[in-house]
Amino acid sequence: MIASTILAMSVVASLGIVGGARSNLLRAQKRWARQHILSQAAEAYLLAGPRTILPDGVLPQGFSASCELYEVEDLPEEALESIREWRLGEFHIRVFDVNGHLMEEVRVRKLVKEEDLEL
Repeated sequence: MIASTILAMSVVASLGIVGGARSNLLRAQKRWARQHILSQAAEAYLLAGPRTILPDGVLPQGFSASCELYEVEDLPEEALESIREWRLGEFHIRVFDVNGHLMEEVRVRKLVKEEDLEL
């Protein structure tokens, strides 16, 4: 009887551990998927520019993304001048889910041609 009780308690404890691990795994998988989608969109915009239309297959069906390019202004005065027609720009990239709600966003600073900042 004691052995059966110990066995039953260990089975219940094992099921609790497995259930918790599964829950953690599902949450981690969801976070990874969101970051992967954002990374795909960011890579496309950083390579092709903020006005590009993302090709089919970059984002899952029904998802969308937007990108705005801003001139960085929170720099020291001497760093605001362009160098050989290059300036520091900030890409603001947003990814929206199938319902149109903001899912993830990121801001990335990158050197861009001066003409690209004149939107």
